[in-house]
Amino acid sequence: MKTAIFDSARHMAVEEAPMPAIEQPDDAIIRVVRTCVCGSDLWPFRGINASVDHSENPGHEAIGIVEQVGDAITSVKPGDFVIAPFTHGCGQCRACRAGFDGSCMAHPDNFSIGAQGQYIRFQHAQ
Repeated sequence: MKTAIFDSARHMAVEEAPMPAIEQPDDAIIRVVRTCVCGSDLWPFRGINASVDHSENPGHEAIGIVEQVGDAITSVKPGDFVIAPFTHGCGQCRACRAGFDGSCMAHPDNFSIGAQGQYIRFQHAQ
């Protein structure tokens, strides 16, 4: 699998990377069809966030096809066409119900990275 990475000179390159795998019951593996560059993806280029050599690009906005789902996922299935947004909360807590999924009270790790690769492990996919 190919993915976008950074180097210490703030360059981006494409490298071979391991295929993502289901790690948690609420993960999904998505084959990326289209992705975009978010302003957050550019912070290392601007020197705002340091990046380690060969670190994965944070890319976190994509659309794609679900390839595999964890045991806790009932809302999507392999073959579904999906949008992988910037943040993704639980949908049930006060913050999510108020429309602030970026402040999800149930998932402090509600960002998935690597959407500028061929596949992404999307956390909290339910």
